[in-house]
Amino acid sequence: MARFGKAPALAAEEQARGEGLTARIVQIASDPSNPSNGSLPLYREAARAAFETAAEYSEQPETG
Repeated sequence: MARFGKAPALAAEEQARGEGLTARIVQIASDPSNPSNGSLPLYREAARAAFETAAEYSEQPETG
């Protein structure tokens, strides 16, 4: 559960950031001569963190 309550706007922003980073990762990885290849681990970590934050601040459906 999020410390400051749910923040759907933050969740949506982080989801979009993660998707953008994922697209950039694919672009870099598909070109072996891309000078950003050495930074792929950092891009992957940033995408993972963005998706994690999006999940943390997303509204979850009620169950039960």
